[in-house]
Amino acid sequence: MPLQLPETKSSGVLGVATDITARKRAQEALEQQQAVLKYVIANVPHAIFWKDRQGRFLGANQNFLNDTGTKTLENLVGKTDYDIWSRREDADGFVKVDREVMESGTPILDIEEPVLRTDGSHRTLLTSKVPLRDEQGEVTGLLGIYADITERKQMEIDLQKAKEAADDAARAKGQFLTVMSHELRTPLALILGPLASLLSKGESDCEPISPRVRTDLERIQRNARRLHRLVDDILDHQKIEAGKFTVDWEAVDAAELCADIVDAARPSAERAGVELSLTALVREPVPLDRRKFEKIVLNLLGNALKFTPEGGSIVVRLHKVGAELELSVEDTGPGIPADKQHLLFQRFQQIDASATRKHEGTGVGLSLVKELAELMGGKAFVESAVGIGSRFFVRLPWAADRVSAPELAPEPKDARLPAPHAGHFEAAAPTTPVAFARYVPTNAHRPRVLVAEDNPDMGSYLVDILSAEFDVELVTNGRAVLEAVEARRPEVIVSDVMMPEMDGFELVRRLKQDSALRDIPVILLTARAGHAAAAWGLDTGADDYLGKPFDPAELVARVRAAERLHRVHAELCEKNRELARTLERLSETQEELVQAGKMAAVGTMLAGLSHEINNPLAIILMNAQLSLRRLGATEGPNLDEAALRKSLRTIESHATRCSGLVHTLLDYSRGHPTGQEPCDVRAALDRVLEFTTAQARARGVRLDVSQDSGAPPAVHANMAQLDAALLNVVGNALDSVSEGGAVSVLARPRQWGEDTTPGVEIEVRDNGCGIPAENLDRIFDPFFTTKPPGQGTGLGLTLTQRFVTDHGGRLHVTSKLGEGTTVRMWLPAVPM
Repeated sequence: MPLQLPETKSSGVLGVATDITARKRAQEALEQQQAVLKYVIANVPHAIFWKDRQGRFLGANQNFLNDTGTKTLENLVGKTDYDIWSRREDADGFVKVDREVMESGTPILDIEEPVLRTDGSHRTLLTSKVPLRDEQGEVTGLLGIYADITERKQMEIDLQKAKEAADDAARAKGQFLTVMSHELRTPLALILGPLASLLSKGESDCEPISPRVRTDLERIQRNARRLHRLVDDILDHQKIEAGKFTVDWEAVDAAELCADIVDAARPSAERAGVELSLTALVREPVPLDRRKFEKIVLNLLGNALKFTPEGGSIVVRLHKVGAELELSVEDTGPGIPADKQHLLFQRFQQIDASATRKHEGTGVGLSLVKELAELMGGKAFVESAVGIGSRFFVRLPWAADRVSAPELAPEPKDARLPAPHAGHFEAAAPTTPVAFARYVPTNAHRPRVLVAEDNPDMGSYLVDILSAEFDVELVTNGRAVLEAVEARRPEVIVSDVMMPEMDGFELVRRLKQDSALRDIPVILLTARAGHAAAAWGLDTGADDYLGKPFDPAELVARVRAAERLHRVHAELCEKNRELARTLERLSETQEELVQAGKMAAVGTMLAGLSHEINNPLAIILMNAQLSLRRLGATEGPNLDEAALRKSLRTIESHATRCSGLVHTLLDYSRGHPTGQEPCDVRAALDRVLEFTTAQARARGVRLDVSQDSGAPPAVHANMAQLDAALLNVVGNALDSVSEGGAVSVLARPRQWGEDTTPGVEIEVRDNGCGIPAENLDRIFDPFFTTKPPGQGTGLGLTLTQRFVTDHGGRLHVTSKLGEGTTVRMWLPAVPM
């Protein structure tokens, strides 16, 4: 700029320079960022838009313009959702979310929004909206971005439908396997039960069987037990799939359990020419589910026996590895190729699935091993080499806190029952002989058992088992059981669960709902095995529950125990009935005593009332008769008017006393006062003083009636009953004071309670004999009095208390023997 200097009259130029390098760089950076932002907005595969505070569009990328059909920004800017979307309900939804974002200042992300596009197609948008703010932080609008997820949503729907179809198929498969497994249990029971009995009876001298027949029977027995195991495995798989398989932890001697299983398998190994050994380095109890661990050992050992050739060996090892229990079964079989090992623990998978395979099997055993191990928190795996052999491992966590008690659960030692694992190998466990006899009705006194079974073979088999000890009647369904019970009561009922017309569960429910039949023990037989099924059966009301196939000796033992318990229960019931009859007689005697006491009390009351009424009546009659005789003997002016007046006053006084007594009894019977009105307490006390002054003077007692400064407020009450209440209290005070004593009556205003309700307290104090402590709680009881007969009814204080209570007041009595009594009566005042 030009510069003029006045002193020297010369001129020049003034220059100012500012360094804007940083600003230029910032501006260039900002322009670069804006270019990047524009590039991103233009090229991202999503639709982007932004709006002002009123919901008007300020801009958008080309994807948004294409979706809305606006084509250019000029056609979009300044418009709202209602201007560009074809359906108003779509616009309503967009505007609602916009307002929520801008009012709360909080982003809303991943909103699924259905929309109808301009081409008529229905689309689903996944939208996110964030607020835009100015330099002061105020919300000025919002930025929205969305992606079209219509195809993805359709894929999700298709996938869900496919999953549901797969679940339905798996459910149908599981239901089919479960039903079939249950149905197989009944014929298995009819095979295994008679086989065990035949083999046991054949060992006796009386009924020997030939070695060839025994071999055939043992072969049938082995295969039936194998089928039984397969049925159990299938049911276990279905329970695991349904999530109904629970872990029953207990402290188990794992070494002893493995030794028992190996011993049972040794005869089979010897026949196959295989050396079998056990190395158990565990000498302490291990927290396990005994039944599940037993299945793991049985399946691994059975699998090794199946694949180990003659001359080979099998080694079972049990030891502790860190904090885990490791079970391994090693064999010298053919080994498993590495590319096939992943199939070992899959359900229904065989390494050799060809029609010419050498070894049979279903592919259930090893998959069950893996699932049971995982259920107990462990794992199963294998190491194998072709031509050398295989080694299967199961590792389970050793957690001592999984069992509540460290004691070992004792194994069943009853030699009559088969060992739980014996049926998995060729060696058969011995079974106690069971005497069979066809059912023949008998007149002997034997316990009666009613059997319900719709399968003819199973029904006949049950009759054969039970008829040796019991009278047995066989019916085919639950309805027939109810009819048979009505005809002749049994000691025990044995019933199948699945039956036509009425199943076992419904039968149990009806029996237990009938008070006359609920004591009959019911044993349910069912193909549904396991702890959960047993718990369900017992929850229905059954007394016992036995799964098929069952051991004949066990069934007979359970029926025998049920009959014994029923007999003991019947004896206890008879004793209880006898005790009830005794108690009933005692109750009747007690009622008679109470009634006698009531009559005695009534008699005492009547005696008092008789004296109360007879005395004044006698005086009334005597004076009336005397007056009549005088009137008859004297005529005219010679009549003694003074004597006649005295007699009439006496008649009036005692008639009034009788009338008062009758009114007192009527007041007690009515219960509640009537005709309430504002009453002047001072006037009521004056009336009491007028009535009682003569009585006090006659007894030589000083009677004082006073009040605090100022007149007490009025109370809302029945005037006659207020007078009667005051007369009762003052009269009692006068009666308790001897000659020379004093009774004082004081009325004063007083507030009561937390809300300080205004009212009047009337205090009656005497220095008489006082009330004994044992009588103080009884003074308000009807007809209670310490006065001799003829001098009181015992209703005065009762009516006084009722009067005070009905009027919302309080009545309090304090007394000390030999010093006197104070009665305080408080009544609420009339509201001002």
